[in-house]
Amino acid sequence: MAFTAMHAERGRLDASRDDLGCGWAWAAVHRARPRVPLTCPECGHGVHAKLSPARMRFFAHDAGAPQCTLAGESMEHHLLKLQLAGEIRAAGWLAELEVRAPDGTWRADVMASSPNGARRIAWEAQLSAITEDEIRARTERYAAAGIGVCWVASRPRRWLELPDQSPRAPVSSHHGRRAPSAGLRRRRRHQHGRDYAGRRSGSGPPRR
Repeated sequence: MAFTAMHAERGRLDASRDDLGCGWAWAAVHRARPRVPLTCPECGHGVHAKLSPARMRFFAHDAGAPQCTLAGESMEHHLLKLQLAGEIRAAGWLAELEVRAPDGTWRADVMASSPNGARRIAWEAQLSAITEDEIRARTERYAAAGIGVCWVASRPRRWLELPDQSPRAPVSSHHGRRAPSAGLRRRRRHQHGRDYAGRRSGSGPPRR
């Protein structure tokens, strides 16, 4: 399961956006005949458009797919990514799901870009176990690309208190629009019955 797919001519498709991010309606790819050829941006295997019982749009891998990190993410992880993208867009910023570095050194769950494209913040829904060294290494890779990062967890984690490692993420308004961090950097977010703790680079330790 993934929220993004690649098309040879249209480029990157995002199931969380009304026009799929490429000017197409969902009907253009969902149950379309002849079938629209799409591939997974992570593993390159074929994917097809699907709807969950709750009408959530996504792309599913075709049969015989190799092991893919996008397909292995939990439903809680997917839902949190959607919530983050929605909050970022509500703040007036661009939000892209499952954005991969050109050289493959990082892949952001959600990449937030300021209205003028000058600033980027990667939002990571880190619900599985991870070491402090891994957090530092991944944060440093974002920093090398000039990208801030916010780590979001489902419960208090020791690494939420780590010193900042990447560029300061914006918190002030820009052209009358608030930065996504203005709403999302709060210590707790409540979604689907769960509380989420956030750690944003450049913000200092989260307030208790």
